[in-house]
Amino acid sequence: MRPPRFPIIFIASITLLVTLSCALGDRLQITYQSPPTASIPAEFYTPTPSLPSPTSEAEAPSSEAPESPAPPVPEEFAPCDEKVCIESGSFVLKRPISPEYRYTIDTASRFGTLRRRLRDAYLGVQFLNSTGTPVLAAWDGDVVVAGDDSQVSYGVRPNMYGNLVILRHFLPGIPEPVYTLYAHLSEVSVKVEGDVEAGEQIGLVGMSGSVRGSTLYFEVRYGENSYEAVRNPELWLELLTDETGDLMGALAGRVVDKQGNYVPLSNILIENLRTTNQGQVRQIYLKTYIEGDLLGKSPWGETFAASNLPEGTYQISFWHGSKLYQRQVEVQPGMLTFVPFEVK
Repeated sequence: MRPPRFPIIFIASITLLVTLSCALGDRLQITYQSPPTASIPAEFYTPTPSLPSPTSEAEAPSSEAPESPAPPVPEEFAPCDEKVCIESGSFVLKRPISPEYRYTIDTASRFGTLRRRLRDAYLGVQFLNSTGTPVLAAWDGDVVVAGDDSQVSYGVRPNMYGNLVILRHFLPGIPEPVYTLYAHLSEVSVKVEGDVEAGEQIGLVGMSGSVRGSTLYFEVRYGENSYEAVRNPELWLELLTDETGDLMGALAGRVVDKQGNYVPLSNILIENLRTTNQGQVRQIYLKTYIEGDLLGKSPWGETFAASNLPEGTYQISFWHGSKLYQRQVEVQPGMLTFVPFEVK
């Protein structure tokens, strides 16, 4: 009688399975060691960064973050890193309106505040005067624009300035050229490429362009003749004297958070603590410039400013969040008091 074949077949099957399992295991191990990363589309494959290899001290990368490039600042104007800095300022330009007329700026439309009708910021200041009032050159210079902006735009849109004059000046102690713009004129009295002297008549006040009343609109541009280069004229026009004949001063500041971001404020109170003359303004309210492109520009890096403040002690106050920030500073004759704030 022949022995049954089942044990033999069973043993052979087991042997075959073991052999195949070993071979398959070897194959899986090889596949795991060499993943086919080249076949994965690039947009789905993110390689795992390897650990840095040891380097010598000379080759070790710096742990400090790279510094972001700072805007160019003239050597004459050092940035203020203290609680308060009192500088000589840049009050060089003459008033474009004679003292016979209204030669003070309209403080209801300060530089950087909102022009509600046009929904953008004032890039200059206004001298409210009647049509026909003489307009004077703020400094010696040459005429680079004389006409209107109907064909060539010198601002954010055509027909913004109407009849205008733009002069180029090289001011004492200022390394970059400075341009002054006179807009909304009823008459232009100079020609391009002509030279003018400080105080020379260059036109007449009017109401051309995008303006509702008779006014002189005055801009200061630093370094180049473009509206992106505008600066606050209050920090460039000569300071006036108070009722007693004493030269007044100016106040400017910057408000940033701990990361260096500019902080917008609409409730900055400037209070004169020494005022005894009832005719003098005791309090003024300021806002930071509403457009980011106007904030922190060289040479002063300010986000708010006011000029022609009588000498004395002033308190700056504003709320940010639930915290009240206050600081007392001195305004000196003919000087700029600069106050940087860092808020939480």
